[in-house]
Order: sequence, then structure tokens, then C-alpha cells
Amino acid sequence: MFIGTLDPASTRADWNLVVSFVDDETQEPLDLTGASILVEVRDRLSGASVLSAGTVNGKVSIVDTGTFHLSIGAHDMRALRADMYEVGGIYSLNGATRQFVIGLLPVIDGIVS
Repeated sequence: MFIGTLDPASTRADWNLVVSFVDDETQEPLDLTGASILVEVRDRLSGASVLSAGTVNGKVSIVDTGTFHLSIGAHDMRALRADMYEVGGIYSLNGATRQFVIGLLPVIDGIVS
């Protein structure tokens, strides 16, 4: 599991993140066939979820064995204020749910209108 601070994202650009998983036992890319993935971004002050991306809403797609791509459009990012947000991510596969990230996402003001 990754615990830490992600690279900054802008309020005026798409936020894209590529994540790769390996099997702990074999060190081979984890087969994500049939996996359900969910990443949520939460306001630290209110605790409210401000972004949700998953395989269900199409903002997360499995692109290769062990690899998925998260894509939040600039339109959704514009709704955020420049601040530090909490981020968490889970995946469910073969009846088990695992946390793969707990951290912070710095969002900076992209300035341009």
C-alpha cells in the first residue's frame, strides 16, 4: 500500500494517474480481470467526498495486466479550490477488498481562466 503525498494536480488541467500492481508472492503483474477499483478524494475540513473515480463510473480503466489509468477531467478539477485533500483507493478482486493508497493530494490553482 502507498502511504504518502501524491504529485500535485492543477485546478485547470486533467488529473491522470497510472497505477501498477504486482503480486506479492510471484512479483508478476497482478491480473486485474474483473476487478472493481474506486478512488475518492475528500475535503480535509468537511470530510465530504469531492471526487470519485472508479471502474463503475468509467473514470478508472484497466489498461494492461496489473495497470490501471485514472482520469479526472479539467471540468471536474475546476470545482476544487487550491488546497490539500485526502485520497484513498481500494480494489475488490476475487471476493477480497484491499486498500492500495491512503494519502494526500495537493491541488494547486491553475491560474488561467
